[in-house]
Amino acid sequence: MAALEDLAKEIMECEFDNDSDLNSLQSIECWLEANLGMLNTLIDAEYCLESQELDSEASAIYKQLYLHQYYVKKARNAMRGIIACSDTSSTEGEILSLSDGESRVTFANKNETAKVIRGMAQDAKIALDQLVNKYNIYQSEPRQVGGIEA
Repeated sequence: MAALEDLAKEIMECEFDNDSDLNSLQSIECWLEANLGMLNTLIDAEYCLESQELDSEASAIYKQLYLHQYYVKKARNAMRGIIACSDTSSTEGEILSLSDGESRVTFANKNETAKVIRGMAQDAKIALDQLVNKYNIYQSEPRQVGGIEA
């Protein structure tokens, strides 16, 4: 059983390696509190903020839901950067490396970066769908009992 604060700490430690440049613990916790209804809808549950205890399966699903939404947002922001660069005269990305031997400069390709982040969002969505399907299958109760058990 994990509270939302514990789940936020786990996400920060495991997924972001406690790197506050990537994300903050407070923003993760706020997102978890604000989107608890999305978890309830996915797994047909009734979790509320007053009783923040989640079972381990629901915690795993909620963590994956957060990661999916995080990557979707990052991909959207990367696309905004590409669009903003296309409006200006600069079409190059950030400088990755410089060489002096034969004067080589390497730039980051923003299109490829956006594609990679989008792929990460798709992978998170696939994992989320698998977790939700398994949770719903194993948590479901039979609708009818037939035979001598009835």
